[in-house]
Amino acid sequence: MYGNYSTKKRVQFLRQLLSFSGIEEERLRSRWVSSAEAPEFAAEIKEFIEELRAMGPSPLKARGKTGKAA
Repeated sequence: MYGNYSTKKRVQFLRQLLSFSGIEEERLRSRWVSSAEAPEFAAEIKEFIEELRAMGPSPLKARGKTGKAA
């Protein structure tokens, strides 16, 4: 269980960091799915891809090589 707790804390921190950086925190997701749950895993991935597509391109793509907004 320590690994799960540690991962949860890291994901929470990274989501805050993304938000602070101007990137939607919803672009990072962590789910617990057993290796015996292949259909559930596939459904999670499909749902996540659909949500990412709905968000559109990453804000980082709108920035130039200097890191400043275009």
